[in-house]
Amino acid sequence: MRLAQARAMAPHIHLAEANPEADAKALNALARWLVRYSPLVALDGADGLLIDSTGCAHLFGGENTMLNDIKGRLKKAGITAQLSIAENRAAARALARYRPGTISTSKEETQKILASMPVQALRLTEGMTRTLYQLGLKTIGHLTSQPRPALARRFRGKPSKDVTALLARLDQIAGRKDEPISPLSPLPNWQVRQAFAEPVGHMEAIEYATASLIEDLCLTLMKAERGARRLDLSAFRVDGSVQTLTIGTSRASRDKAHLMRLFTEKLDTLEAGFGFDLLILAVRETEKLSPSQIGDTREETAQSTANLLDRLATRLGPGSVCVLKHRHSHLPERAQTFAPVSEATLGWQYLQSLTAPRPIRLLMHPETIEVLAEIPEGPPRRFRWRRKEHRVLKAEGPERIAPEWWIDPADRTRDYYRVEVASGARFWLFRHGLYSSPGLRVGEASTPDWYLHGFFA
Repeated sequence: MRLAQARAMAPHIHLAEANPEADAKALNALARWLVRYSPLVALDGADGLLIDSTGCAHLFGGENTMLNDIKGRLKKAGITAQLSIAENRAAARALARYRPGTISTSKEETQKILASMPVQALRLTEGMTRTLYQLGLKTIGHLTSQPRPALARRFRGKPSKDVTALLARLDQIAGRKDEPISPLSPLPNWQVRQAFAEPVGHMEAIEYATASLIEDLCLTLMKAERGARRLDLSAFRVDGSVQTLTIGTSRASRDKAHLMRLFTEKLDTLEAGFGFDLLILAVRETEKLSPSQIGDTREETAQSTANLLDRLATRLGPGSVCVLKHRHSHLPERAQTFAPVSEATLGWQYLQSLTAPRPIRLLMHPETIEVLAEIPEGPPRRFRWRRKEHRVLKAEGPERIAPEWWIDPADRTRDYYRVEVASGARFWLFRHGLYSSPGLRVGEASTPDWYLHGFFA
């Protein structure tokens, strides 16, 4: 209502400026706190939250007990909420706003309750709601009792999108049309939880509970022959806030001691306040990890190196320790990039896919050289690099690498040569571009340039 009208009804009303950004932030924080009941939590408009509790209610003693627990915790946090449970999203939304406290788990019971509710519960436009009232269709029961073809014919003068929305809302609230849920975060592959009878604030108890969760999780991963790459430890405080610690591993792992060591580096950052009443350990990324042979020296060395990288990345920060990550590109300077150790996959798949050898040292940027060749398209016989002339004794090539026209349309073809000079040094050279000839694409028909790109042993 208007402010003047509100003041006339309540002269001592308290006024405050609206802050939609702060409201959205607070609603998002509340949604993350409700993950304690189900991993499927989503925002429902600007003032609602949706929880898919399928398969979760029995963990809290049933739907009624879970609903009372949510209501009690929100009340302690100073939040007034209206809650309901139904077998589909649209029905639960309508019941929470117009019949709060309702618990209906059967389709017949839900439809019976919805029949007496106003049409505003269908989330229709204001114009469509006004039209329905003018036609005497004021409740959901009035609409559902009408034959569907006859109901559609009543709105021939209305925009087709409004009629389509009305029919879709009726299908959703009746459970005939599924309404997908977009959770705040992707569902974890596996998760384990530890609830406390009383709030816990001592770090020793938190460490013990975390170690127990890691042990349970590693046992589950071992049965599935999977290893963890990224884990989240969420600590739920009694005041309704959630603190999350994230660790990553450079290789898939289910080593309990190693994972606990990584979490130990971060547990000191938790602020218990009045205490934690729940811990949830979730695996966000996993990889296939079969049992390894005991005594495999190469595997033990690789695992030891990966563990060291994980500890350094956890202690110094996720972006402080980087490794080379292979990319799908045949151009040498684009074939690899630096990535955080917890996000990259260590391996040599790119190098193994190449038939031609690659230099042990690659220049950050190819350097221009002056080349003398016997024939235009042949290998170089002499070249000058950094004001020093080299005489080529042996040459092997060319290895042609086509340009990535979808990235740089103006780039040209490269012909790489491996050459050995009189001093014994071996270089990696390439001719950038092709000599003019019929059939060349635009940009290729020009005088090529020569570059030095790397060194062999």
